[in-house]
Amino acid sequence: MMTEEEIYQIYEAQESKKPTQKKSVLELWAKIFSTIFTPLLIPTYGAFIALNFTFLGIVTSLSTRVIVVLAIFAFTCMVPISVIALLYRYGKISDPGVNNQKDRLIPYAITVLSYLASAIYLSNVNAPKWIPMFMIGGGIAALVSALINLKWKISAHGAAMGGLVALMFAIWANGYATFNYMYITCIAIILAGIVGTSRLILNCHTLGQVLAGTLNGFLWVFILTI
Repeated sequence: MMTEEEIYQIYEAQESKKPTQKKSVLELWAKIFSTIFTPLLIPTYGAFIALNFTFLGIVTSLSTRVIVVLAIFAFTCMVPISVIALLYRYGKISDPGVNNQKDRLIPYAITVLSYLASAIYLSNVNAPKWIPMFMIGGGIAALVSALINLKWKISAHGAAMGGLVALMFAIWANGYATFNYMYITCIAIILAGIVGTSRLILNCHTLGQVLAGTLNGFLWVFILTI
């Protein structure tokens, strides 16, 4: 039989593990949300929503929408990922997640060029002006982030989610949707909050860096698309 003291020690040991377990679960979910809503995928999400949940879903064919979304994915996700992978392989950056402030300059430059290439492509396929403007706004936000990053780390996740929220506002405010877009806008705002919180849980940014990034992304896309 165990003594009362031994039982108490086992209880204390179990209780001491609970905060660590809770923290590990939170960190797991934070990593999941950070990955699903990585800045490299936000332009693709934005293009998908713009083409399928507005009047464009009615006036354009499914094949056209698929081709455009895949092209945006290639420009704004596959190209930067390939460059980042090469930089990491040859020791030019220390973290493939580009969480180190010093590693971000070249990836930011590639991101800016990718956004601009996407905007040019969308203009050439006669997309409505507000869609390439979404890409240009994202490119400007990335450029501003790159400049700020020289002195102070700013959240790229925040900038990307801020830009996505701004696009939802633009679609809602300008009447581009064929239904009440307020609900999707609210969902985008909630997701932006979850992603920002995830970056805090993972200790990738401070609250100020997340808020600054979100404001940066929202401001440029809002100005150019509203």
